[in-house]
Amino acid sequence: MTNLRWGLLATGTIAAEFAAGVRQSRHGVLTAVAARSSERAREFATRFGVPNAHGSYEDLLADPEVDAVYIATPHALHAEWAVRAAEAGKHILCEKPLTVTAAEAERVVDAARRHDVFLMEAFMYRLHPQTRRLVELIESGAIGEVRAVDVTFSFDSGANDAARLADPALGGGGILDVGCYCTSLARLVAQAATGTAVAEPSDVTGMARLTGDGVDEFAMGLLRLPGGIIAQLSCGYRLAQDDHIRVYGTAGQLHVSTPAWTHEMRPPGVSTLFLTRGTGEPEVIEVEATEGLFIREADHVARHLADRQSPELTWAETVANMRTLDRWRAAVGYGG
Repeated sequence: MTNLRWGLLATGTIAAEFAAGVRQSRHGVLTAVAARSSERAREFATRFGVPNAHGSYEDLLADPEVDAVYIATPHALHAEWAVRAAEAGKHILCEKPLTVTAAEAERVVDAARRHDVFLMEAFMYRLHPQTRRLVELIESGAIGEVRAVDVTFSFDSGANDAARLADPALGGGGILDVGCYCTSLARLVAQAATGTAVAEPSDVTGMARLTGDGVDEFAMGLLRLPGGIIAQLSCGYRLAQDDHIRVYGTAGQLHVSTPAWTHEMRPPGVSTLFLTRGTGEPEVIEVEATEGLFIREADHVARHLADRQSPELTWAETVANMRTLDRWRAAVGYGG
């Protein structure tokens, strides 16, 4: 397998983490980076040893040395640049959420299909061994028939990223920024429990604390999923909570106290799941990740390039998740 030549579209914190991962990957190499200014692009290129620095996103997409782009712009810009990348014949790894709405997601998928390029939403947690072990335990019937899921991903941004996260024009709000993980995980549990290829909720309700601009600072949601599974979700960017995953079944429960999307799980290391059968004591299950999540993500794209989509996160799965987010945001009154 030849190296996949990456171009980074934007130079924020997550782009830096991905760049560090590509540098350690087996099948990826950094060849270009683009920012809104030449100075920022050059600074990033110097930091990570990237050969080509572009002062515009257009120049990056025109670079013949780039095979694939990693899109790390604010949410509201994802759709535009993913479509333009597809039109330029570049393979695409786009930060979550893929877009701001399901309609935009469908347009991006259509562009990838028409221009025959790889497309994947960058839900790196789906590639972590911890997530795969959770799915295996559910599929094996370790906790019996799944009845309920409880997922929380919520933090207080303070001054960091507050402007971006509170701006409706940039796709702000806790539901889009981190609630997307909660919906993705809850739906994954339902898929594992029922054998459904793409699980979507029949009912979505929720409440939120909204800013004056109608952006959700923190929100809670309830989903009714296939198999009669009820999911309780909590997310936010203005409320620090304990991130966790709990899956309750007729014969026990699973608890993940540090989910794979947290910063602690990004480097290599050992994570734990707690399996309680019936009323017994929790059994500690250790799962080792031998490489960092962004290394794993870059190599995953390279391995599945010919498939044009990831078997772990298909286009249908991504669009279904966006539909759920649309319904959750509508339920809480996003946008006033």
